[in-house]
Amino acid sequence: MHAEAIKKTLDLAQISTHLRSLLAEGRTDEAIEMVIAMLSQLQTSNIELVLKLMKMERERSGRRSERMDPEQISLMLEMIADEMTEESDHAATEGEDKALAAEREALQAPEVRQAPRRRRPSKDLPREIITHELAPEERLCSCCGRPMTRIGEDVSEIVELIPAQFQVQEHRQAKYACSRCKETVVTAAGPAKLIEKGLPGPGLLAHVVVSKHEQHLPLTRLVEIYRRGGFTTSTSTLCGWVSAVADELAPIVDRIFTKAMVSLELQTDGSGLKVLDRDDPEGICKGTIWTFVGDRRHVVFRYSKDGTGGEGPWRYLKGREGYLQADASNIFDRAYNGKIAEADEVGCLSHARRKYYDLVDSDVRVAYPLKLIGQVYQVEDLADRRKLTPEERLALREARSAPIMDRYHRWLLRMVSGEPPASQLAKACAYSLNHWAALTRFLTDGHLAPDNNLCEQQIRCLALGRRNYLFAGSDAGAERIAILYSVIRTCALHGIDAFAYLKDTLSKLAVGWPTDQLDELLPENWSPATPKSSPEA
Repeated sequence: MHAEAIKKTLDLAQISTHLRSLLAEGRTDEAIEMVIAMLSQLQTSNIELVLKLMKMERERSGRRSERMDPEQISLMLEMIADEMTEESDHAATEGEDKALAAEREALQAPEVRQAPRRRRPSKDLPREIITHELAPEERLCSCCGRPMTRIGEDVSEIVELIPAQFQVQEHRQAKYACSRCKETVVTAAGPAKLIEKGLPGPGLLAHVVVSKHEQHLPLTRLVEIYRRGGFTTSTSTLCGWVSAVADELAPIVDRIFTKAMVSLELQTDGSGLKVLDRDDPEGICKGTIWTFVGDRRHVVFRYSKDGTGGEGPWRYLKGREGYLQADASNIFDRAYNGKIAEADEVGCLSHARRKYYDLVDSDVRVAYPLKLIGQVYQVEDLADRRKLTPEERLALREARSAPIMDRYHRWLLRMVSGEPPASQLAKACAYSLNHWAALTRFLTDGHLAPDNNLCEQQIRCLALGRRNYLFAGSDAGAERIAILYSVIRTCALHGIDAFAYLKDTLSKLAVGWPTDQLDELLPENWSPATPKSSPEA
């Protein structure tokens, strides 16, 4: 009754008068009840306002990350602590949270604050020594007028930029003829070229490929960059070069694909790509680039003309045995039910989490599953910091992650039993329940990841690229895009500089590399002449 009265008025004077009258009449318990109800309502309103401010801040900053602020989770849990979980599960969750935080902090190296230092230019950079001398009259002593002796020098550094330069290599092939019979003429062998009678050397070809498929520059923009560097060419010419490189690298990508398909763990996902099509009424159609990552070492992109997924990745997954990790789309069902393959389905915990993240601003009850899933990832982080073997990681998961997933499962059953089936929360819960065996598969093998994120990270290069070059010029162009992305992303997983790899590999292919030694050119076996770059996360 008192809470209802508080909702009807914001007049503090009336509330004060009412409380005083209750106390005067000796109705102390009612006065205390009213104050507690008012404080509880104010606390709830305050939490709601803080959550709204967090939402507005996310929208204002344009953040697209799904990372949750721990403070936001805590605030949401405060609002539903009594109605979401059993007391034992709530206590276990809180205890696990503190234990994980303490263990991760113990493994974290103490931060050593260093005074800021000015970075010096690398000693590997080319250097030009410029000496500044005093004029003869300035070398005379201002006191006695005699010449002074040089005692040393002060050194300062300036970093200057010299734009990339094109160089023409003029190959002159000596010719010899018999001066007697005048029948025999012999010419020295010329340079090996990847493109017959073409101008580009392997370094230029590698630069074109890396510029478009790693740095996401449209070829039209690259033409302008080259023109400013003194080399005039055309977009169609660069397209021809890219086509030639893709054709040469296709056998290497086929070998990467073969290795990916027989890997223990295979991750897959798809993403759309617009392709020009003169026969289409709109002049453009949408295909699909399918991505496969085998054992976190081999990345392969394959193009399919069907943008709906109806054609599916069946021709690639046919006969697949072992683990196959993907989202729960029914597109992949045939790979598990024996129609094209009998793979062991591995689910993606990130996809399950995303269902709750989408409801953060409309249903505070999702805070609890978000917290539990977050704890699973903290266990994974703990394993990474300890550098555990797959067997050790599995033991840690059985001890720490399995109980967390059990609490998650109990919460799912409790929510579904009391929630209308058509509600968004019920649908989010149903996703996890319907795919529970696949989502918990990672608890049975330490080689498996709990999610498909590594595969999605590879697709990111495609997403960035199509924002810049917008579409592929043809189906053949889309297939070449898939080939070149396969090479570049596999290089990235092995921490290899794609430009150095391509330049060296194209040089070897130009002289006729033996097909039976193709495995030596795979990124995993390639020995760079330059130091490796840091592997990508």
